[in-house]
Amino acid sequence: MKIKTRQKDALGYRARLLLCLCLGLMLFSASSAFPAELSATGTRVTVTQAVSKAYLPLLEMTPVASPESLQDFASQTISKLSANPPFTGWKHASTEYFPLGPGTHSWLVNVMNGEQRIGYLIITAAEQGGYVLSEYGAGSYGLPYSMQDLRQFLVQQELIPSHFSGKLELDALYAPMLPVWKLTIDSKTFYINASLLQVLPWSPSQADDVLHGKSAGSGTLSSLDTAFSPLPVYLTEGQDDPYADLIWLSAPPLANLSTDKLALTLASGGSLAFQSRGRNDALGAPFMITGFQSWRTADSGIGTASASSSILYAASGPEGRRYLPFGALQHSGTLHKLPSSGNAALGFTSGAVSAGSGPK
Repeated sequence: MKIKTRQKDALGYRARLLLCLCLGLMLFSASSAFPAELSATGTRVTVTQAVSKAYLPLLEMTPVASPESLQDFASQTISKLSANPPFTGWKHASTEYFPLGPGTHSWLVNVMNGEQRIGYLIITAAEQGGYVLSEYGAGSYGLPYSMQDLRQFLVQQELIPSHFSGKLELDALYAPMLPVWKLTIDSKTFYINASLLQVLPWSPSQADDVLHGKSAGSGTLSSLDTAFSPLPVYLTEGQDDPYADLIWLSAPPLANLSTDKLALTLASGGSLAFQSRGRNDALGAPFMITGFQSWRTADSGIGTASASSSILYAASGPEGRRYLPFGALQHSGTLHKLPSSGNAALGFTSGAVSAGSGPK
């Protein structure tokens, strides 16, 4: 009996040892298959991060040489904007230039602090010569043409299988006031809003019509007139999500808003909804306007500036990060008032946006 018991104990020990060895080999295989750059870093790694960084095809934009005249305009604009928040971090920043199709009529200028993107400009060649500032914005996240956001979006929407090995082509395009990704996966093409990351319901012919639309010329800062300088940004704490409160749908359109009326409308801490009936997808609408920045010439005094000596950009979208030409917005769609929920305004004081002293 004792001999049999010892034999059983020995067999049980060997079985347990073999089981432990098998488990160890399985764990080793799993750890070696996990992306090396994401293992044992002391931080939690999400499935999205693991898949998008290690297994998705390499998606990136490569900076290219740009015209010297374009660089001069970008440098002057960045220098002027850096005088006031939220652009003060741009004072010693570097820049990267990326052509935007179709036809390289526009350029994305990334404002960089080392390896971190802290803002952007989109500059477009003007028909009358020179360049115009199509839009701009500051921040380290949520900006148009974010590669990190695109990778995560593709994984979440399952547009690209995690172990994809086919043909992939990515193009950065720009329609008037709409950044666009064109993504071709094998023989299938997707058009994606490169700001809000939404798949656009476009056929190739529809995309061609939108992407070859006429860019805003009037009401934008031009490289041919360097007399304009930006005033401090005015922002409210108004609602920045058009779907959070749909009461604006019942509000009548605000026709021909002058810039001083815009200031008064936003002074209570409210916001405006922008939409373009039948063309929302072509403009990334609807979205909210929660502030503005006025550009003026040196000789335009407060309360005396005319429309010709003032250019206005509307702080649009989530957290008002995108500054879009206000004149182009009024020309392309309608504005609707969303009443304030009692939040106070930020930036200027209420007195600074009165009818007599607000931007014209």
